Amino acid sequence: MSEPLSGRLKDFACRLLNRRGALVDWPETAQEGWAMLPAEVAAALHCLEILPLSPQPSSPLPLNLSSDFLDRIEPLLAAEPAVVRLRLPSAYLKQSDLPALVARTFTWPNARVRVQQTLPVQVEYHTWFFAAVLDSADRWEDLVKVTINASSGAEVPWGDPFRHELLQFQEAEPGPEGAPATLTLRQAARCALRGVRENTRTFVSRVEARLDRDRRRLNEYYGALLREDRRRASRHVRPPDPEQQKARSQAVRLELQRKLAELQERYAFRLTLSPLAVVQLDCPALAVDCHVLRKTASRTHRLFWNALGKNLEPLACRRCGRSTFTLMFTDEQVESLCTACHG
Repeated sequence: MSEPLSGRLKDFACRLLNRRGALVDWPETAQEGWAMLPAEVAAALHCLEILPLSPQPSSPLPLNLSSDFLDRIEPLLAAEPAVVRLRLPSAYLKQSDLPALVARTFTWPNARVRVQQTLPVQVEYHTWFFAAVLDSADRWEDLVKVTINASSGAEVPWGDPFRHELLQFQEAEPGPEGAPATLTLRQAARCALRGVRENTRTFVSRVEARLDRDRRRLNEYYGALLREDRRRASRHVRPPDPEQQKARSQAVRLELQRKLAELQERYAFRLTLSPLAVVQLDCPALAVDCHVLRKTASRTHRLFWNALGKNLEPLACRRCGRSTFTLMFTDEQVESLCTACHG
């Protein structure tokens, strides 16, 4: 398990146990820690009230994703909300030099764009957390976080806004089907998948290298069998029956194909992306309305200046959903497209 994931699991476990009334002692630089659990928490975890904390398999509650850790802590999570609402009541909003900032930040290769007006607005941001698992002959897994501006549909590249000192907890709810947050789920999943593809390149390359190695070994082994059969036939005083020799060669080739098919199945990639929770953040932002002129058609597109990141957010491509600062526009509808989708 990677160090970043191990650190997140440690932080998650400590915070979860603290929320359930446990006393946790696990120094940041230490490999192991301890927790003194309330009786009901110990009963839910099927362990003693004094619990050693460690990612090692020998631990009573191994903090790693290869163990039954997630299954064991499920009773502690049952009361936790799947949807959390937060609110940032106020924040600084930039007022000057917005046209110049837009010109420096965005590129519009096939349109003329002019800032019309700016106005303060409240924008909802949805931060989705996904469990991503890529299975093959080996396994890659991670927790993926994606934040979507619910008004623009763009992915917002910010860090962790939830540590802001002014954040106010509004409500927690189980997240029924059809809740407002689900409107951004599809876009969040598309962004998460792109992130997973990027983050798994090294893993995929390593698995594919192993597949190529095993294919080569199989071909060399069965190729050697065919060559040895031909050598044995050439050493006989009486030539072997051609039909029998052909049948033996065909049997070897069929067995090779079967082994290669088994190998392909074993190394096939299976990706699972499961939404775990969403945080809905109501936040002040600055709306920047831009007049976009494309040939004889025009349309107003709204940009957002992010009060937490203190920068302009990208716009989303209306076809693939990718967020970008370089935008092309269609001739009639003046829809925003990334350069790849525009062609």
